[in-house]
Amino acid sequence: MSSVSNPKRTPLFRLITIASSGMGGFVLGLWGLRFGFGDGMAGMPAQAMIGAIAALCALAAGGAAMSFFAGVDESVAYVVKETHFDKLTGLLSRQAMVGKIADAAADTIRTGEPVFLIDIDIDRFKQINDAIGYSHGDELVCAFTSRLKGSMPKDAVIGRIGAGEFGVLLPDRDVRGSIERLIEKLINEMMEPYQLQTHLQSVSLSVGIVAMPKDGVDPVLVLRRSNLALQNARASGVGNWSVFHADMGRVADYRQWIESELKTAFDRGDFSLHYQPQLNLPSGRVVGYEALIRWKHPERGMIPPMEFIPIGEWVLRKACSDAAHLPQDCFVAVNISPVQFMTRDFVGIVREVMESTGIKPSRLELEVTETAMMQDRDRAAAILEQLAEMGISVAVDDFGTGYSNLSYLIDFSFGKLKIDRSFVSRIDTDSSSGAIVSTIVGLSRALGVGIIAEGVETENQATLLRAAGCEVVQGYLFGRPAPLKAELGEARPAFGTREPARIVSLQ
Repeated sequence: MSSVSNPKRTPLFRLITIASSGMGGFVLGLWGLRFGFGDGMAGMPAQAMIGAIAALCALAAGGAAMSFFAGVDESVAYVVKETHFDKLTGLLSRQAMVGKIADAAADTIRTGEPVFLIDIDIDRFKQINDAIGYSHGDELVCAFTSRLKGSMPKDAVIGRIGAGEFGVLLPDRDVRGSIERLIEKLINEMMEPYQLQTHLQSVSLSVGIVAMPKDGVDPVLVLRRSNLALQNARASGVGNWSVFHADMGRVADYRQWIESELKTAFDRGDFSLHYQPQLNLPSGRVVGYEALIRWKHPERGMIPPMEFIPIGEWVLRKACSDAAHLPQDCFVAVNISPVQFMTRDFVGIVREVMESTGIKPSRLELEVTETAMMQDRDRAAAILEQLAEMGISVAVDDFGTGYSNLSYLIDFSFGKLKIDRSFVSRIDTDSSSGAIVSTIVGLSRALGVGIIAEGVETENQATLLRAAGCEVVQGYLFGRPAPLKAELGEARPAFGTREPARIVSLQ
């Protein structure tokens, strides 16, 4: 830090201090000579001795003063560097960003010119870090930082406010076009894969935006609101962004209640698994059941699965145990969350669950989304290969709604594509949805993998799916998710009637 940058230690202040120290040394020298040595020593006149000693004292005092202030400067510079800048990326730290937000708030109050705070987060960064190792995680952060700097206007203030979270302060005057277009372009650029030393790493982003002064001027409040917008974007899916609005605070409070209640609910036994049948259309036979978690709270009743994080290992273990009560020619399908899939020893957990429950590999199917597999393609490919070697089938869940680059279909080992309900729901009203369904069916045949459609609710949808070549389906037309009974018999769904199929093994 230069002297000019510190108003308490200007050059004039330093000069006065050094001069004062020199004069003090001179006076002390005179006092010592006069009272210690008298009028002379070793034949030297007292005046000569006074001059020599005083000069040495002044020189020493000046040097000491300079050394002192240089040391203070170095200490201040060290403290500023440690507290205001991120060691890994060189960006501003969270603490420094709070100060910058305060400065920007003061400017926007004075001028009225809006300033945006853009909160950018690498989704599931902790899981990525655990999966690829901390050194590669640091490498990813540095590569991300470099690309972010290149994507932002030169006057943007950028800081690292979390492990995989970054904040950008951007005055409205520096936004070319609309803020919406800028954010869309930013997300597209930042989600391009990153070439690390050992592999190509894909990431997904969530972005939250607040505008000062409209959304507040208190730095802590502005940061909280940008994070609320970010959480809202993350809940909407991959690569989304959201602008803050007042309702987000209430939603965040509800989510916090959900998270705080989860452990108590688990200990209390609120969770159960419901099973939805999967039907082969030509034979009318149930071929499998998808396990779906349900949470019945003693006070709030049924809480939708989308509002809480499933307890992954518990779901897998319970479903494998329940499979003993299902017909022997049926499998059980279990949804695997992205977090669970990227767990360091996911395959080991699956193997241990299978051994402890005694389920045959052919009777277990794991449903994994495209997004989960694209967190780390190399690791995902290795996991899928190990599962295939164990004899476990993997279905790509919600196919067609996630990652747009279909090249992963060539590299990954999986046994089934699952057509998302968003296409099925419009197959009888939208020709484009019908074309997409037919394309996915054709793709599955070309790849030599199975196909299943979810969300079938009408006979017309079932008929069109069968005409398109999709013979395995699930949905309310054939049975709603329901808890498992101990006294299970053979499932005999009735296809072709307007009533949902009656599954006698379910209640």
